[in-house]
Amino acid sequence: MQTFDDGGPQCSRLTFLTYSQSTDAVDLSKLQRVRKVVSRSQSGVHGKIADAAFHRSRHGESQNELRGIRVMLATSMVDSLQEQPFFLEYHSAGKKHRYTPDLLAVWKNFREAIEIKEDSEADKPDTQERVALIEKLLREYGFHFRVWRRSEICAEPRLSNAILMLRYRRVEVSPMEHEQIRQSFCALSQVALRQFHDSKSVAVQSVLRLVLAGELHIDWWKPLTLDSTVSVVPIGHQVWPRPPMVLLH
Repeated sequence: MQTFDDGGPQCSRLTFLTYSQSTDAVDLSKLQRVRKVVSRSQSGVHGKIADAAFHRSRHGESQNELRGIRVMLATSMVDSLQEQPFFLEYHSAGKKHRYTPDLLAVWKNFREAIEIKEDSEADKPDTQERVALIEKLLREYGFHFRVWRRSEICAEPRLSNAILMLRYRRVEVSPMEHEQIRQSFCALSQVALRQFHDSKSVAVQSVLRLVLAGELHIDWWKPLTLDSTVSVVPIGHQVWPRPPMVLLH
């Protein structure tokens, strides 16, 4: 465990569990869950998702979390991602509170803690008041904070596209295929998937695997078909989760 205290008036404390034993700094790529997986519903909904990019499984404690993790893995191009990443302890209204975000996403030096909530819960005044306080406290430690609503996570066709794309996360792209795909974009910035399908020189699955790797891009807000366009630059409506614009330039 590594713990950091904020000397401000809120007297908050941030606690991480890492694989590293160093006490000088927290390596956010080596975080562990700070608490065991638990079910938040009487039906016991929980599960895990294979993450081929980081060679591990991702655990969710609700269907919303599982869907959110799928969207993150497919679209976000994060440098690191961790479920239940830390404890934030603080005092409010004379009481001690402990808060654990659902996810922590890191893009280079941009760190964002994420709370996944039903829209109705996120709209409650007491939730919004608590969120504002947590956002303020985390800012003192250099973290951004976001409430990710169910309606945002489940927005279509992005969610269906993400689930479909993750089928190709274990596809291995050979060096020859990689070079052939690269050459296909030498003269054009955008190519239809059907062109790869009809040429039969490169497997469509390999092209989609490079989309998951962040080397190519699709419009997540159009249904994915053979007529979909693949681009060397981001296309379509750019909606979080994605690298912050400041990191894309």
